[in-house]
Amino acid sequence: MNILRYTLLTDGSSDTCLIPIINWLIGVHYPHINYEHQFARNLGEIGFDLDTRVRVSLNLFPSDVLFIHRDSEKEPMNVRLKEINDATESLSNVIPVIPIRMSEAWLLSDEKAIREAVGNRNGKINLSLPAKKEWEKLPDPKRVLFEAMTKATEKSGRALEKFNPNRHRIRVSELTENFSNLRGLESFDRFESRFVEVFKKI
Repeated sequence: MNILRYTLLTDGSSDTCLIPIINWLIGVHYPHINYEHQFARNLGEIGFDLDTRVRVSLNLFPSDVLFIHRDSEKEPMNVRLKEINDATESLSNVIPVIPIRMSEAWLLSDEKAIREAVGNRNGKINLSLPAKKEWEKLPDPKRVLFEAMTKATEKSGRALEKFNPNRHRIRVSELTENFSNLRGLESFDRFESRFVEVFKKI
């Protein structure tokens, strides 16, 4: 295999923030692999049925490895894992990506990246980021991340009103150089374990 190609199928377009995390894992475990990534988007009017979305994704974005993201939201991780396993039981090289609650919980590890993502890398204001042990317990990690990003701008008045953290979320992920601080989170450890299991067979 000259170039490994992987496809990421997610709950929504904003979850492209997971691509830098996947790329980081490849660099850590298999630095000599040449790879390309694809983001399964524009799948057409197919609804939310996971079986259908997987089938259409594979048709439009054929790949060697399929990453399937589902936020756990209010469901236990095992429920989401079963959904993915049921939809891919005839497939190999499938890696579930299931952050507790939502993907933003995996973007709280790098304060520097948050500041730089909003264009204020030398800011000093306290972002009030929760401790690592709290990340998977947060009822709304997106709100926590967006509040931290808004604080990090150190803007006020009309400039603050114009700031839209949603537009800068992917930059937090892109600017995070090292995701090793996610290790120790149940959701990430399970993801990395499955990642290694699949990639060592390729």
